[in-house]
Amino acid sequence: MLSSEHASEATADQATGEETPAEPISQPTAAAQPAPNPLKDADLNHKQDLINKLKQAVDAKDWRGGSSLLHPTMNEWKSIHTWHIPEEDQLWSAFQELRHTIYVECGKECKAAEAAKEKICQEARTLANSQNWKETSERFHQLMDEWKAVGTVGREANERLWADFNGSRQKFFAARSAHFEKINQEHERAKEKKEELIKEIQNLPVPNDSWKTQQWREQSNKIHDLMTQWRAAGQANRKDNDKLWEAFNASRQAFFEAQHAHFERLDQVYENNAKAKRKLIETAKTISATMDFSPQNTQTMRDLDIQWKQIGFAGAHTDNELWEAFRDAKEKFWIEKKAYFEERNKIRKERSEAAIDRRKDQIAHLQQQIDHLNAQMNDDTISEDYLVNMRTWIQEKQDRINELNDQIADITKKLS
Repeated sequence: MLSSEHASEATADQATGEETPAEPISQPTAAAQPAPNPLKDADLNHKQDLINKLKQAVDAKDWRGGSSLLHPTMNEWKSIHTWHIPEEDQLWSAFQELRHTIYVECGKECKAAEAAKEKICQEARTLANSQNWKETSERFHQLMDEWKAVGTVGREANERLWADFNGSRQKFFAARSAHFEKINQEHERAKEKKEELIKEIQNLPVPNDSWKTQQWREQSNKIHDLMTQWRAAGQANRKDNDKLWEAFNASRQAFFEAQHAHFERLDQVYENNAKAKRKLIETAKTISATMDFSPQNTQTMRDLDIQWKQIGFAGAHTDNELWEAFRDAKEKFWIEKKAYFEERNKIRKERSEAAIDRRKDQIAHLQQQIDHLNAQMNDDTISEDYLVNMRTWIQEKQDRINELNDQIADITKKLS
């Protein structure tokens, strides 16, 4: 591309015809043959070499490279001796035509380059406030490569466009730096918080088989709370975060593995207890089904309660279900036994009351006989021997009455 200095020089060359050869020297007569001149030939060849340099740039359409040749080739041309011959006029015309072509094409390229850089600046301005850090950063690097590939557009325009483009770049990368600095600070705070949580989880009591369910539950809740705090702490940088997590999770997993092993053993105990309790339920159902309320069966049912308590817990849900089944089987036995003996007692009471009534009737009848005998004893016509017999009869009847009263008393006592 042409600098302003090159452009003005090329324009001046075209306007003033600088380096235009002087009036051509009169041609020698055909009869006169010029003598060979090695210096002249060298100068003409030198100028042809300069033309060839420019022609190479034109043929290759290398306007930027050609522009950089304009000033040095002109200076070099001026330094060559002028011989004021027609060949030099032809060389000069070819030299100037190539210079003009390069100048014009370089001007077009400068305008295209300026338009390209304007487009780059426009896109950069739209990206300056982006927070899509990765993709935008990559795009700015691509724009920089495109900027370099476009080339120069002249000092003044280049400085103006560069200030625009670079300002957008600096604005984005300054915001990006501030963003990642903030993230680094957050990473550091997260690291400190997670180091505290690691110490806290490592200082928790070490569980053992003597722990009760409540102790396991409390420590499990505590670890879940620490995990919640861990998530809320945010992320440290990737390298630190992985190491911190390994340390924290090691303690966490150690507890949960111990808890899992403990409850597996406990589940096995519960399962064995459940099997034993199911056997007791089946025994209770079998006894209840016999409707045999003998002392032996009654004692067996009482013993089942003792055995149930000795077996132990079978798990919250299972134990409740088993207890309901066991209680139903027992209650059936005791309810039916109660009904059975209530019915027996009712019959026995009715029989006892009937026996009492019969004895009372007998007593009343005997008392009537005694009263009748006492009345007869007042008769003077009765012999002494008969009176003796009568007294014996009265005593016998009274003894029977006393015996019946004792029986009534005994039956009444048994009913109470």
